[in-house]
Amino acid sequence: MDYLLILNCGSSSIKFSVFLQDNLKRVYTGLVDNINQENCHMSFEQDKMPLSHGDYARAFKAIEDKLRQYKILSHIKSVGHRVVHGGNQFTRPVIVNNVVMKALTEIIPLAPLHNPANLQGITFAQTMLPEATQVAVFDTAFHQTITPVVYTYAIDYALSHKYHIRQYGFHGISHQYVSMKAAQVLGKSSGNFISTHLGNGCSITAIINGKSIDTSMGFTPLDGLVMGTRCGDIDPGVIGFLKDLLNYDIDKIMTLLNKESGLLGLCGASDMREIEKKVDQGYDKAQLALDIFCHRIAKYISAYLLYFQNLDGLIFTGGIGENSARVRQNAIQRLSNIGFLLDEQKNQTPCKQSHEIQAANSHRIMVIPTDEELMIAQQTRQLTL
Repeated sequence: MDYLLILNCGSSSIKFSVFLQDNLKRVYTGLVDNINQENCHMSFEQDKMPLSHGDYARAFKAIEDKLRQYKILSHIKSVGHRVVHGGNQFTRPVIVNNVVMKALTEIIPLAPLHNPANLQGITFAQTMLPEATQVAVFDTAFHQTITPVVYTYAIDYALSHKYHIRQYGFHGISHQYVSMKAAQVLGKSSGNFISTHLGNGCSITAIINGKSIDTSMGFTPLDGLVMGTRCGDIDPGVIGFLKDLLNYDIDKIMTLLNKESGLLGLCGASDMREIEKKVDQGYDKAQLALDIFCHRIAKYISAYLLYFQNLDGLIFTGGIGENSARVRQNAIQRLSNIGFLLDEQKNQTPCKQSHEIQAANSHRIMVIPTDEELMIAQQTRQLTL
């Protein structure tokens, strides 16, 4: 029996799933969470084991041991990898070779929080499974249908053209999956949606006939919504101000904007579950952070309505989008004047499967669990059949 392994390596976690190669039935799933933190641990099926202060090397070794224990390792024929940034070179999934690896290494500055972890995952899989086919699936690929009018920055055109400085967009694997799932639920081959992916990283995408036409992230995953540790939209003049006033160099500024801003910078916590607890305890900065987070979501949703003659629905997905009724309620109440209304009881329903949460006379509002691993598996299988 042949298997397909999917590795989704994030900045602080590794999600992994094992599928049967012939029919893409998921047989195992696991997670290494809080990498490089004191409470690092691995979950696999019903097992949970601590990996205190575990780094990526220890995390990969634990995954390898578990796959060997379950007698899977020798039967894995292909490995699909989520790669956050494909730059200008990669517009579709590719089989990994030395040329691809060199190109991916050169792209690291475009996604410094994620692409290094993605590359570590590929290197680990090549070492663990030297005979297996490695496939890279890119978060940026879904957004290749965005037009130059949308993706072009208003800077010197020769400069941006030469160095491929443009909007790329991210979370494409997730946005593609949930828009396909939403269309399927509605009995359509494709649909018109505003897809809102909310997790530690956050983005919103406008989708018409199943294709991305605009998205909130830009040249890097730093742009757009407020995120766990990323600032999102910010006046570039702030960078010059920090340099001149505080003598910050560019590395310090980028660390501040990528790793010390967003929800963490606003209230000292990046996990929405912790922030909601602080709100309940009357912590004013937590309430402010929550409100800013939801205001930015509502602002982008309202802006993206300009693209639609007919909107099939607004989608919430990702760890926060699927699980935080409070975030959905806070964001949607800001959109009541343009036709979005929640059914509070439906909004409180735990997200175990796709469901609708709108009130009567509202635009459709859907909560759809994302499945990036299945989307990667489908695209990996297409290349390796």
